[in-house]
Amino acid sequence: MRTFNPIKLLSLLSLLLGLSLGNTLLAQDQYKLAAKPELKVKGTSTLHDWEMTSAQAQGTAEIIVEGSTLKTVKSASVTMKTQSIKSGTTKMDDLAYESLKATKFPDITFTLTSFRALDNNRGLATGNLTIAGTTKPVTFNVETSTKSSLVQMAGEANIKFTDFGIKPPTALLGTVKTGNELKLNFKVGFQPVASYTKN
Repeated sequence: MRTFNPIKLLSLLSLLLGLSLGNTLLAQDQYKLAAKPELKVKGTSTLHDWEMTSAQAQGTAEIIVEGSTLKTVKSASVTMKTQSIKSGTTKMDDLAYESLKATKFPDITFTLTSFRALDNNRGLATGNLTIAGTTKPVTFNVETSTKSSLVQMAGEANIKFTDFGIKPPTALLGTVKTGNELKLNFKVGFQPVASYTKN
């Protein structure tokens, strides 16, 4: 006849509780892009400065948050439709889509390759940016914050049309010329995927 051993029972319960807590913590690593991201492209021309924006994108990320501090981003990928970028002027939009070869390459993507956390909730996010079928490494200066379970990020980077094999657009028979330099800005939020559990 077996005797009841409370010590073994407590050890077993502690083990099960530890495994449960471990899975709960790991389950918070996976995030998805929240609704209404703010993505901007800013540039210049011989006529005036210009800006195009998009509020449509999809993305996922694996993020480690400790308390209210983002410790690191282990992976991330964001995709947006080229023709979701709008200037407010149909003519300019059409010119941009032609230059970006939007029909042939309908998506613009960014895939993170490394993230380095700095002080004061700042970081450097380096990844592969694909525009018009050409992929180049780009590093964004990023500021991060956490609010409840939402991880917010804002960042910027400088690129050039010619980095991606794109000739800067012109208009009015070449009398209006677009500058080669571009500034990319983004403000996005990532929210936990509740159903995700990492083994």
